[in-house]
Amino acid sequence: MRNQVVGFMALVVAQSGFTGLLAAQAAMSPPPYLQIFQEQVKVGRVGAHPATESGWPRAFAKAKIQNHYIGLTTIYGPPEAWFAAGVKSIAEIDEQNQAIEKSPGLNRELDRLAQADAANLSGYRAVLARYQKDLSNGPDINPAEMRIWEVLIFTVRPGHEGDFFQAAKLYQNLVQGAKVEAPWATYEVMSGMPGPVYLVFVPHKTLAEIDPATGTGAAIEKAMTQETMKKFGTLAEGYTSIESRIFSVSPEMSYPPPEWVSQDRSFWGKKSSP
Repeated sequence: MRNQVVGFMALVVAQSGFTGLLAAQAAMSPPPYLQIFQEQVKVGRVGAHPATESGWPRAFAKAKIQNHYIGLTTIYGPPEAWFAAGVKSIAEIDEQNQAIEKSPGLNRELDRLAQADAANLSGYRAVLARYQKDLSNGPDINPAEMRIWEVLIFTVRPGHEGDFFQAAKLYQNLVQGAKVEAPWATYEVMSGMPGPVYLVFVPHKTLAEIDPATGTGAAIEKAMTQETMKKFGTLAEGYTSIESRIFSVSPEMSYPPPEWVSQDRSFWGKKSSP
């Protein structure tokens, strides 16, 4: 039961940095929709992968395509690379795809990159998710400053979405009541994963921030009562699984907006050799 509570706490802590993902300004709300392109990287190819993957940002920048995204690689979890791109609407996705189709020679270059990258990959998945404001917690943060992202994946039993909603609100009330600054953003998967699935993102400036024995994690755990833990345990029966992954930001594989590069050129300006 305690593992279920800690898992939900970790999800919240990780999600705190997600606010304002891919936003042009320093601190903004999470995007209404999120595209996540997940690549399973072959063992032994993790080091070679960024050099090939960095070709996509160069190609999009040359064609002036405004589909900015963050590249993430797992520190803890299976060897994967996630590419997260926020958009305001589904129509915006359609506009970006049309811009790619119309750009002379871009599709040919993307096909070349995909063929080269195939040697690094064992699998691929594209996910579309929608932001759930009521299941998230403020305040907004500056995503350009975040270097570590924690993501919790909640797979819910069909028909038990209400259990997840109650658990999210219970945790939200706990955090707010303890006056702990721990923002997070929750997304409901619309397509691309067997569902129902909820993704909770929490960004951190350093890996040390994920330590539950110090800082925010310790303050939240101190506020947790036996009664609250029992409630979480009951609600956790509505999940089939809870998975936590920790990612580091890969500037070489990212396509950040110009404003992010201006904030920290030494980080976001890093490039891999073609």
